[in-house]
Amino acid sequence: MKNKIAIAALIAALFAAASVHAKDLEFDEMLKVCADEICQGIDGKVKTIAVVDVETEFWALSDHIVDELNHWFVKKLDSVNVVTRDEFAAALTRNEIEYNRTGEVTDETMQEFARLGYDCVVKGNFSDVAGGYQLIITALNTESLKQYSSWKGKIKAKDPDVKYLIDKSKKSPRPVVKLNKKTVVQDSSSKLLGKTSSGATLNAVMIDADGNPVTVVHPGDAIRFRVESSKNAYLAILCVDAKGQEEWLPISNDFIRAGESRIFPDLQGAVLRVDEGMYGNEKVVVYAANSASELPNQKKMMSVKSGTRGLSLSGGSATAESATINYKIEKKR
Repeated sequence: MKNKIAIAALIAALFAAASVHAKDLEFDEMLKVCADEICQGIDGKVKTIAVVDVETEFWALSDHIVDELNHWFVKKLDSVNVVTRDEFAAALTRNEIEYNRTGEVTDETMQEFARLGYDCVVKGNFSDVAGGYQLIITALNTESLKQYSSWKGKIKAKDPDVKYLIDKSKKSPRPVVKLNKKTVVQDSSSKLLGKTSSGATLNAVMIDADGNPVTVVHPGDAIRFRVESSKNAYLAILCVDAKGQEEWLPISNDFIRAGESRIFPDLQGAVLRVDEGMYGNEKVVVYAANSASELPNQKKMMSVKSGTRGLSLSGGSATAESATINYKIEKKR
């Protein structure tokens, strides 16, 4: 009898310890637990999944949650096509589906998602509760609106990662890299960048292999660039390494439509990696112009092959608009 009581007490203690540990999880670890539970509810039931924004006033927090969930879904759902946020946004743009990235998803919008072939959408809500915040993540069938699975977690008010993301959101709107020169666009969607003042913008960020925005990379890392344009334009991308050497990134399709999100390099099978033994600050300059002929003169192109990055010099100049992505290469710790 005493042994049974002792065992019962031990089990109770273990559950209590697990409960305390769960409450004290770091934010990113909590998102991993969330992804685990969502995956258990959808694995084997869906073919395609897209994560839309989390409903919250804090854009940086929403972006972080979406990126983390996408990361874990890719790792855990081998038989499911996990659609990245960029692919999702591009598909909506191509099909003229309006979606404001607010996290709010109507029944009509869900039907549009189903029409595009997404049979599962993951959405979330981040809100204030006593003593902190509450995050709810739900996976839904786009046709029936039936709930596959859901997860709810409470986050400490003083969680450093959450506090940082909230503060970042309050300080500024979603980052948009402005063009160096102001241009205007005609009303017709077939028109490109104009010659007079407008307010056209490029949103250009560097992302890692999982689609997460990064500003620090390490030798051997595979990196990509995500570019969005508010206007139709032709693009060219110049890479400047830590030694100041310049090289043009080969582009398969150099035309981007207004509101479209594109990932580079876009050559099939091409992988752009950070050179071994090179450290310091590098940058990428994205040029946008009304026509391909107005882009900078690209005499020599980077040699982009699977797993390698070659070097070449650039030449020429133009009056094209430009946006710069700055990042740093550091040694792995």
